[in-house]
Amino acid sequence: MPRSILITGGSRGLGRACAVHFAQAESAHLILLGRDAAALDATALAVRQAGGTADAQVADVTDRARLTELARDLGPLDGLVAAAGISGRTPVDGDSDTFFDEILAADLTGPWNTVRAFLPRMGSGGRIVLVASVLGRFGVPGYGGYCAAKHGLIGLTKALALELIDRGIVVNAVAPGWVDTNMAQTGIRQIAAITGQTEAQFRRQAEAAVPVKRFFQPEEIAHGIAWLLNPANTMQVGQCLNLDGGVVQV
Repeated sequence: MPRSILITGGSRGLGRACAVHFAQAESAHLILLGRDAAALDATALAVRQAGGTADAQVADVTDRARLTELARDLGPLDGLVAAAGISGRTPVDGDSDTFFDEILAADLTGPWNTVRAFLPRMGSGGRIVLVASVLGRFGVPGYGGYCAAKHGLIGLTKALALELIDRGIVVNAVAPGWVDTNMAQTGIRQIAAITGQTEAQFRRQAEAAVPVKRFFQPEEIAHGIAWLLNPANTMQVGQCLNLDGGVVQV
């Protein structure tokens, strides 16, 4: 019987890539959550074309009541990928308080809300993957909100892993590096403007700092997430899998 996998941030980027991957690889049933109805419908169509089935639901991971409502009517879940998130600069000397709070709400509290809401739908053998970032491994000036959220998400992964392993539920995280997504393009524009470079110049600089000398496609990250969600993965518990081309070596 095909697995049932819930993905937040399913409208684009890593969430969309994961949904299509699971449809292609195992004809899975995907429950797709996101804020953009049209983009969610496009992902759902791509899932069906890839051989899976899809149920798209508009939801914001900061809306606990909405998540609880959706979970109430949901059948058993085999997997959960918390991929929803936002990014951007929050310089300490700027007017960043509101955006700092928004980033933590979406990127740290959002995964917590998601796990809390949908955990009752998951039994022994379930798999949870929280999408962190290399910025959960080190700091970047001006990105205090995003770094704090992703560092916190790795800590949350470790705590949930130990709390849920006795139920047979395995929790891990991934820490992608530079991935060709809309979020990355926004980051490139922001940093290029601040540093007085063109976007192309900054991208070349960023790629040069990666040992494999390139950015990654969302589909490549989806393969790493799929491994952590695979029932055959019985040994990695509370781990954060680096998917960054060698930037972080731990």
